[in-house]
Amino acid sequence: MKRLFIVLAITIFAACNTDDDSGNVNTNEFENIKTTLPQGEWEVSKLIDGQSDHTVDFESFVFIFNEDGTVVAQNDLFTENGTWAYDNSSSSSEELVLQFSQQTPFDQINDDWDIVSVTNSTIELSDVSGGDGDIELLTFTKL
Repeated sequence: MKRLFIVLAITIFAACNTDDDSGNVNTNEFENIKTTLPQGEWEVSKLIDGQSDHTVDFESFVFIFNEDGTVVAQNDLFTENGTWAYDNSSSSSEELVLQFSQQTPFDQINDDWDIVSVTNSTIELSDVSGGDGDIELLTFTKL
């Protein structure tokens, strides 16, 4: 009986392989973001940081994402230039990297955002805040 238990334990242990963790497989599911974002104008329709809603900070801005990786955010009074990139090098998620100056309110969206979903009219992103662990949600909607 003891011998059977040892053989069974070894068999189960050998069957467990860390390479079997399909949760770390990057499928490039959201690679179409590279062609979706440069098509038209976008607005921030949601920016939530934990319990705080910052959507109103961007209500007058229109975002234009260019194929060359630049992005322009503008309203009637102000223009902010930045960059964007699709990053699939992470083993756990695909990301949209947004970089603007540290000027308010754009400092709130400078981040490596995990891509949640991409459609022709909506881009949903999330991030875990490094400071307090709150979940941040950012959604762009096509105008």
